[in-house]
This record gives sequence, C-alpha cells and structure tokens, in this order.
Amino acid sequence: MSVAISARTSLPMTMPPAPARPRTVVVDDSPTILHAICSLLEHRKLIELVGRAESGQETITVVGDLKPDLVLMDADMPGMSGLRASLLLTQTFPGVKVVLMSMDSTPQFQRACAGCGAYAVIYKPKFLSELYKLLNAEPGADWRRAYRQRRKLKAQATIMR
Repeated sequence: MSVAISARTSLPMTMPPAPARPRTVVVDDSPTILHAICSLLEHRKLIELVGRAESGQETITVVGDLKPDLVLMDADMPGMSGLRASLLLTQTFPGVKVVLMSMDSTPQFQRACAGCGAYAVIYKPKFLSELYKLLNAEPGADWRRAYRQRRKLKAQATIMR
C-alpha cells in the first residue's frame, strides 16, 4: 500500500524561538554551594553561566568585566554582604537584575532586600522552583509585588494553623 503525500503551497510552520537564557553570574561565599548551584543550573539549562564570584567585592569586578543580564547572589556573605553588593550593582549597572538567595524569609529581610534594589529574593530551600518561576514570568510582570503577595499568603496560612 502506498501513501501519497501532497505538497502544501502555504508558508511552512516555524517553531517560536526558544526564550533566550539570561547571561548569569552566580555568587556564594561557600565554594561547595557555589559549585552545586552552578552545576544544577548548567544541567537544567535555565541560564547561560558566564561567571562566578565568592564575595561581594569580587562580584562588582566580575559584573563590570562580563556585563551579565542577571546576578544570582547569596545575601549573607562575610565582608561585603549580598545586600550591599546588590545596592552597588544596581546603582553602577542599572541594566543588571540582581536576585538574592537566602535562608531568611522574614518580612524584615524582604523589606531590606527591596530597599537595596534587588529584583527578587529566592528562598534557598526552594531555589530551583522559585528561579524557574521567576525566569518564566510574563514579560513586564511585577515580580516584587507577586513575591510579596505569595509570602503574605504563606504567612497567613501558617498563622491559621
């Protein structure tokens, strides 16, 4: 049995382009955590890893040299903290989005992060899922507001228990 295939005269269907992965610098003062985060991100292909740093001061230099789109940075580092580095980065390189990573999810910490110019804060135990949501947000989405609302609802649910 033969099957005839007819040629179509309409334009060929094209797949939409894959979303560009942001050029990213990852920062953590723990070499073990830094390696684990970078390996995970490279394996999942969520970002294009262009650099690493182990301190806030080193981050300023690396970002100046590499001009990334995104900086994923530990908030609690010795010397220059991630919050201080975030403030300097957002003032010096306004096009760079700084996402802080932390184990602290208190409202006071969230306000401190917003005050230092961070684009978002990721809770380290939920690092991968929160980063995925952040990177796949609708263009123009207000992530700071969405993040605060999500944390507020979670806090209310905890109080009700």
